[in-house]
Amino acid sequence: MRFPLLAARLAFAATLIAAATALLAILVVRARAASFATGLQIMGVSVALGLIALVLALIWLVDALRHNRGDGKRAGMTAFLGALILVFVPLHTVYQGIKAPPVHDVTTDPDDPPRFVALAGNGAHFDAAAMIDYRGEHNSVSYMLHEYYSGLTKPLMPILPCSPKPGVACPSPASKMFWRCFNRAKDMGWRIVDFNEKEGRIEAVATSFWFAQPSDIVVRVRPAGTMGARFDVRVASEKDAPDFGHNLDLIKAYRVALNS
Repeated sequence: MRFPLLAARLAFAATLIAAATALLAILVVRARAASFATGLQIMGVSVALGLIALVLALIWLVDALRHNRGDGKRAGMTAFLGALILVFVPLHTVYQGIKAPPVHDVTTDPDDPPRFVALAGNGAHFDAAAMIDYRGEHNSVSYMLHEYYSGLTKPLMPILPCSPKPGVACPSPASKMFWRCFNRAKDMGWRIVDFNEKEGRIEAVATSFWFAQPSDIVVRVRPAGTMGARFDVRVASEKDAPDFGHNLDLIKAYRVALNS
């Protein structure tokens, strides 16, 4: 048997094992049979197998293209495409995490972060003074988040003025912003845990797609000046568990939803 054909078959087998390993990692974490850290270790094995499968599939592909051969096509192409997906998804997630500040508790207002009430477990205290490394700098969490959001923050759509009806008072800008924030949180699939319009507080839980890891969220709405309102968000997940920028992505997605 020619080696390229053998490589195609080995690549196919390695891809199947890598896929099964990735599925195992997801299932055991979702079932709470293993910790998130253990799931990441199992996923690391899947990525290693996927890389081996990708190299073997490339050996077959180069030989097939060079000699215009079609033997092993089904196994080789399936392995190539499957391994590419199995490797790309986790490595892209890690890459996104490298680009984000290494923090599990993030907020749009590091100087005065929203406070959890119903979900005080993970985010009872926001450590703005903790020192972290980000983009070649060593500075506080507060400073790094300010730097991160300086390039992301866009103006929110204005709150449209109310046309009063006889005998019906117009809601305040803060009230309109509160219910806008509340409805967008529900639209994003977040599970609302508690809310209080008088306090301008909405608390919810979002779970990650693959491992169903929970992130606690609190949205705070306050009046801004005489005619406006502003909101701030805080997202916290399990301490010391890497979130690969997931919590920051939740905030960015929420801002987009509010502008839609």
